[in-house]
This record gives sequence, C-alpha cells and structure tokens, in this order.
Amino acid sequence: MDELQRLRSDIDKIDREIIRLFERRMDTVIGVAEYKKASNSPVLQTSREQTVLDKAVANLTNKEYADAAKQLMIEIMGLSKDLQRKRIAATFVENDYVRKPLDYSVPKGYYGDRGSNSEKAMIDFFGNDDGQSFATFKEVFEALKDGRIEYGVLPIENSSTGAITEVYDLLRKYDYFIVGEQWVGINHCLLGVEGCKLEEVEEVYSHPQALTQCDGFLAEKNWRIIPYKSTASSAKFVAKENDVKKVAIASERNALLYGLNIIKENIQSQYCNYTRFVIISRYLLESSQSNKTSIVFALNSTPGALFNALKYFAKNGINLINIESRPVENSPESYYFYTDLECDCNSLKLKEALEYVREVSDFFEIVGEYRKGSVN
Repeated sequence: MDELQRLRSDIDKIDREIIRLFERRMDTVIGVAEYKKASNSPVLQTSREQTVLDKAVANLTNKEYADAAKQLMIEIMGLSKDLQRKRIAATFVENDYVRKPLDYSVPKGYYGDRGSNSEKAMIDFFGNDDGQSFATFKEVFEALKDGRIEYGVLPIENSSTGAITEVYDLLRKYDYFIVGEQWVGINHCLLGVEGCKLEEVEEVYSHPQALTQCDGFLAEKNWRIIPYKSTASSAKFVAKENDVKKVAIASERNALLYGLNIIKENIQSQYCNYTRFVIISRYLLESSQSNKTSIVFALNSTPGALFNALKYFAKNGINLINIESRPVENSPESYYFYTDLECDCNSLKLKEALEYVREVSDFFEIVGEYRKGSVN
C-alpha cells in the first residue's frame, strides 16, 4: 500500500466514525425536539448556538481550523433544526392577518392622471376603467387608509431603471399588502401640440422614471428637462400650455386623451421596456391559487446573516425572484430586505423556509401572496 492509499484508508475510517457520531447526534436531537414540542419552546435558540460554536473552537488542538470548525457546526446545527421542525410537525407561527378574496366591483385608485400607465395596469388587471386617480404614491395609500378605495395600483419596478423605492417604503410604513401584479409594456412617445416641430422644441416634461428610461434619446437634444408628477400629468400640462416649444414624454393613449400629436414614437433607450405594477390592499389575499409570496425582513449585522437566511430558500427548492434592500430609519448600516419568492403559497417547504427566516430576523412580515403576473 502506497502512502496516498494509506491516507485515504485513514480518512475512510475517520468518516465512518464521523457518520456514527452524526447519527448519534441526530437521534439526540429528536429528544430535544420532543422536549421543545411539549414545552412549546422555539426551535432557534441563538445563545445556545453561540455556546456550541465557542465549545467547538475550544475543543480544537490546532486553532488554525477554528473557522472551518465553526462552519462545520453551523451546518450540523442547521440540519438539526430542520429535523426538529419536522418532528415538531411544523407548528408555524401564523400572524393574525385578515384575508379577503379579490372583489372586482369595489372602488379602486391608481397613481397619476387619466391615461397614466398605472391606469392601464388597473384596466388590464380588473377589466374596467372605473378608478380614481391620485397625484402621488402616498395619496393612494392614504385613500386606502381612509376607506375611499379598496385597491390601489402603483408601479414598483421597471425593467430598465429598476425598483421604485418609495413604493417599497410606503408598503412597510402603512403595513398594506400586495394582492396582485400586472406587467405593462411601456412605449414612450414624444407628444406636442398642433404645429410642434422636433427642431423647435426647448422643454420636455415627464415623470423622472420616464425621463431616465429615455436618457439616450434626450442626450442628443439640447432641451431643458423638467421632471413632472407623472407621464399623464405632463401630457395634460403640455396640452394646457399649448406651446409648440414644450413637449411631454407619455403614451400614445395620452395623445388621444389630451388632443396631442405624436412627434416621435418609441423613444425609450431599451426596446423591451416593461413596468411591473402591484395591486395593494389593506387585507391579505384569500386564495388557494397564489404562487408568489413577498416578504420583508431585517437582520442583525453579523457576517453571513443574509446568506444564512436566503440559503434556506435554495435548500427548499424555492425560486428567489427578486431582492431589494432599503435602509432602516435611524439605524446606519441596517437594512430591510424585500424579497419575492415563486412557490405555491400553501407549500410546506415554503412555510418551513419562512419560519426559519422569521426566527433569524429582527423584523419579519408577509408583504403579499398573489398570482404571478406574466410579461406579454
């Protein structure tokens, strides 16, 4: 037997001993699970885990292996917690959420003037244009709070410019829920009054997001760029001003609504330009057909905290679609993480993963359960 074979033989013997001790440890964990079930104790006990890690390092002869030993014990404790949850029969914490089915007949509201992309999202989702317009995102939330509307429609993400962070912040501030989503293809047009010519334009008005989405086109122009409340309101303003030197970036529908001419079509920088709109409510959706879950959570600042929280989704075969971070107020270097998950909302695997994230989080809330929208 050469030296390599001898070393491998030694490793095989050590591995057999490791597996024997691992099995013994997991058998003991079942006893711990039964005790916790009887005493209604939580699976996660952070102080105990730190003690285990400290002991692992203390028991080492060669301290150079300290980091590796900690990682080994973290993995073993993770497997132990998985087993405990299964033995306890997944007694998941269920917040006392009020749930209601979608009602297409109740009052609705959307962001922006008539003709806005939010209104189009509302029409596409609900099948009618019976909605009230609001000038700001916050006004939509306030209307929900006052009971003037039952659903609000707001943009939350654009395929070109990313997240609309104010909407994320308002969702957490008001503790409202996402009950649906609608993707809308955005084709920006340059609109002007009768007699407007491209070479005579001096000012362009639109929502900041739309201006950013058309930055390639605008970079070629020596125009004064003026951010406005929304694309629809900018079209309405240009129509009212009736000035051939002023144009708006808005949709083709706005040209029809406000009597404007289309000076140039499809001026967005990216040809494939979509915005995801969310339908928000004071109540969580009552539905067995939901396949998308949105959550928000905050963690302590220990190294690896976010990785350890998110890896549980991968372990449970759950598709993590999107994650956005927002700063925690008055807490530098602390963040809320908004996460979208694609999975049957009644899945046991999802409930296990959410329970784990809840346990390791300083803050945790369900933001929504709904049907995933499609990009057409």
